[in-house]
Amino acid sequence: MQDTPPLLVEYVTPEPGTARLVLTGELDYTTVDEAAEEADKVLADNPRVIELDLAGLRFVDSSGIAVVMNLYRGAEERGAALRIVALTAYLRHLLRVIALDDVFDLPD
Repeated sequence: MQDTPPLLVEYVTPEPGTARLVLTGELDYTTVDEAAEEADKVLADNPRVIELDLAGLRFVDSSGIAVVMNLYRGAEERGAALRIVALTAYLRHLLRVIALDDVFDLPD
């Protein structure tokens, strides 16, 4: 039996007023708590812009999508913009299938 690969979550501030959350690995029910904790930290810092770098994600399940949507709602409530700045073809397809490509302005 193979262990679930870990999720690496990195929170950086590339410039004042901007927070970037970089997720690498698998965002699923076994790793979602770590991502949710970092997302809460981002929201608590009240940035004007939140950038999500999802280019390193190999897999996302519904609990992972819920973290992204909770971050989106939290940003919206605070008047912040949430942008997905990088993602894989797999994740782009997933967001399209579940009709979230209309919610997020996805990068090329």
